[in-house]
Amino acid sequence: MNNKKLILIITLTIIVSYVSKIGIHYFGSDELKERYSLLEYVINEKIINFGSNRDRDLFDRSHYNEEVFYNIKISKEVQDALRYGKPIVSLESTIISHGMPFPQNYETALEVESIIRSYGVVPATIAILNGTIHIGLTENEIHYLATVGKDAIKTSRRDIAMVTSMGKTGSTTVSATILFSNLVGIKVFVTGGLGGVHRGAETSLDVSADLTELGKNGVMVISAGVKSILDIGKTLEYLETQGVTVVTFGSDEFPAFFTKHSGVKTPNRLDTVDQCAKLLYSNQLLQLKSGMVVAVPPRDNEHSELIDRAIKESIEQSKVDGILGKDITPYLLKKVNEKTGGKSLESNIELVKNNARIGSQISKHYYNLLKNKQSPTSGTSSTTIKGDELVFNYFDQRVNTFLRNYFKTSSSSSENLLLNGPNKLKGLNGPKPNKQLADNHIEYDIVVVGGAVIDMISHPFKESGFQMETSNPGAISIKMGGVGRNVAEVLSRLQMNSLFISLVGDDVHSSLMMESFQTMNLSSNGVGIKVGSKTAIYNAIMNDRGDLAVAIAQMDIFDEITPSYISKFDLTSSKLLVFDGNIPIESMTYLAQLSRSKGIKLWFEPTSVYKSSKIVESFILSSITYISPNRDELIKISNEIIKKGLIKFENIINNDVNDLENIKKHSIILIESGIKYIITKMGSKGVLLAYKKDDGEFKFELFSAPEVPDNKIVDVTGAGDSLVGCTIYSILLGHNLTTAIPQYGTPCAKESLLSTNPVSPNIKISLFK
Repeated sequence: MNNKKLILIITLTIIVSYVSKIGIHYFGSDELKERYSLLEYVINEKIINFGSNRDRDLFDRSHYNEEVFYNIKISKEVQDALRYGKPIVSLESTIISHGMPFPQNYETALEVESIIRSYGVVPATIAILNGTIHIGLTENEIHYLATVGKDAIKTSRRDIAMVTSMGKTGSTTVSATILFSNLVGIKVFVTGGLGGVHRGAETSLDVSADLTELGKNGVMVISAGVKSILDIGKTLEYLETQGVTVVTFGSDEFPAFFTKHSGVKTPNRLDTVDQCAKLLYSNQLLQLKSGMVVAVPPRDNEHSELIDRAIKESIEQSKVDGILGKDITPYLLKKVNEKTGGKSLESNIELVKNNARIGSQISKHYYNLLKNKQSPTSGTSSTTIKGDELVFNYFDQRVNTFLRNYFKTSSSSSENLLLNGPNKLKGLNGPKPNKQLADNHIEYDIVVVGGAVIDMISHPFKESGFQMETSNPGAISIKMGGVGRNVAEVLSRLQMNSLFISLVGDDVHSSLMMESFQTMNLSSNGVGIKVGSKTAIYNAIMNDRGDLAVAIAQMDIFDEITPSYISKFDLTSSKLLVFDGNIPIESMTYLAQLSRSKGIKLWFEPTSVYKSSKIVESFILSSITYISPNRDELIKISNEIIKKGLIKFENIINNDVNDLENIKKHSIILIESGIKYIITKMGSKGVLLAYKKDDGEFKFELFSAPEVPDNKIVDVTGAGDSLVGCTIYSILLGHNLTTAIPQYGTPCAKESLLSTNPVSPNIKISLFK
C-alpha cells in the first residue's frame, strides 16, 4: 500500500471516529454523513490495495453487517410494532427461569404479557433459545423456557457470546435485556427489581452488570427499585456515576423491591406516566445514550415486616453458606420465600404486574410523542406520521443500522434470518432437504425416521366420569406428538446428536409443528413441507383413567416419506437408525438395506396394531436389532409371521395379552424370525425383555412399571415413546438393555405419565444423576 492511500485511511478514520463520538452524524450536516459514507465506499469497493486477500476480507462489509442478524429472531408481532410505531415493552426472561417455580413462572409470564396487551402495547419477552436470540416469545416458547427452569443459563452481557456459540438456552438478565432492547429500538423495559451494588462491595467489588449496562443504553427500566438485599445508597451513587437518570414514581422515597420504604431519598420524583414518557423522549432527543430508572413503589403489603426479617436472616445465612456472585440473588429469593411461607413470591408476582401496568402506559404515551413529533414541553403537534410510515426512521432509530438492515433483509427473505429455524421446503418437485445438510454432510449419531403429528387430546373431568355415545364435560389440549417425533424430542432433551426425518403439510397446522422445533434443540433439517398435503393429526379421546378410549388418525402424508426423500440425507455415519410404523413399506426396506450394507443397528417402533405388521410384509425382520411393541402389536406381528409361514411354531399359543407365558411365546416367534431383542411394553405389568443367548437359550427379564397410582396418572400417550427414547440414550452411552430399561427408560416413562405433554419437560440428563 502506498503512503498516500495509508494517509487517506487514517484521516478518514479519525473523522469518522470524531463524528461518531460527538453524535453529529445522527443529526449533523449531509457533508459529514457523506464523509462517513466515503470511508464505507472506499472499503467496500476495495479502492485500497491491501497486501493480501485476507486483509481485504477483514474490511469487506459483509463481515460486519448482514452476518450479525443470523442469530437474532424478532417475532412477527414485534417486527410489526417496530415497523409501524406501535408501543412496545420488553421483558426479561430470568424471572421466568430462575425467579419462581413451574407452573407459577409460566402462568405469571402469560399474565404479565396479557396485562401489557390490555393497554394496547406489544410485549417483547427476550431470551436465547438454543443459541438464537429471540426478541418476542410465543406462548409455546415461554412454556419451554418455564419448564427448562434453572437449567437455562442466566445470561448477562458477558455470557451472550458463549451461550449463542454453544447453541445453549439462556434467560436474559436485566443487563442483557437492556442491551438487546436498545439494539432493536425498544425503549421501555419492565422488570421486577433492579440489580445493584452488593453489601460489602468495597471489598468484594460485586456490582451488578445491570448498572453498567444502564450507563451504555438509552432504555427506560421500570422496576420496583433495588432489592433490599443490596446496598441501595451505594447503588444510587453508582448510577449517578454512570449518568443514569433515576426517578421514583409518586414518592419521595426510593423503594426497596418488596417494600416502598427504604429510608433513602429518591434523586427525582415524577407523578404521572406522561411525565415519564416526556423524560424518555427528551433523553432520546438529546442523544444522551444513557438509561433511565423509574422506580415504582409496590402496593401496600401486610407482609412487609415478615419479608424484611426474612431478608436479614437470609443474608446472614448466605455468608455462612459462602454464596457469591450471580448465585446470591436466586439463593436469597428462595430462602426468603421459604421463610415467609410463599408470601414473598406472591409479593414478587404482584409487583411485576404492577410495574407492567405503569410501564405499558409510559410506553403508550412515549409512542404518541414519537408519532406526533411533539416537543416534550409542548402539547401541540408539529408533524404527524401518516398511514404505515416506518416510525423507526425517527430519532436514534433513524440510524439504527441493525434495525434498518434487519427489516431490509427480512422483507426479502421468508427464512426470517434463522439458520436453525424451520425450513419451508416447498417446491414443484416435492420436499427437499435442508441445503445446509446436503452441502455439508452433517453427521448424526442417531437418525429417527417417522411421524410428526399434532395430538388433539380430549380428557373428561374425573369427577363426572366418562361415557361412550354421549358428550362428556372435559378439556381439550393440542400437543406436538407422533411416535418418531416424540422419540426424537427425548433424544434432543438429552442432548444427543440426532436428526429427525419427517414431513408436514402446507396447511395452517404445519406452522404449529415447525414452531415447536424452534423451542428445543431438535434439528429441523430433515423436516420438509409437502405442497398440497395435510399435516398429520391424531385426535384422541381418553377415558377418566387417562387411557385411550377411541381415536381418529389423519396420517396420509407419511406415505410421501419415500426412499428417494430419505436418500437425500447422509445416514451412513449413524450408529443407530430408528423408524416407526408410519413410513411406507418401501422406505422400511430401504433402511434395512442401508443397515445391512453399513453395519448400522436398526430399531423399529411399531406405532399401532394396524401398522405393526408392515415389517412382516417388507421381509426385513432379520435386519432389525431392536423392536419395542406393546402386547397387542407383539401378538399381531407374531400372528402375521405364522400366517405367512415364515417360521413353524408347534407350541400351543393364544392371543391372551394378560398371560405372561403367552407373551413369552409370541416373543420367541419374533426372535426366531431374526429380530435380536424384543422389548414389550405391558402397561402396568412392566416391560418384558426377550432375547436369545449365544448358547441358544431364550432369556426373559421382566422390569417393573413406574410406581404411579392410577389417580395420579395424567396421560399415558407418550410413556412408551419416552421409555424408548431414554433406553436408546442409555444404549448409546454403552449400557446394556438390562441397565438401560430400568435405570433410564422407566424413569422417563414415569415423568411422561405425570405430564400433560407426551414427552415431559422434566426429561433431561439431570434426571439420571
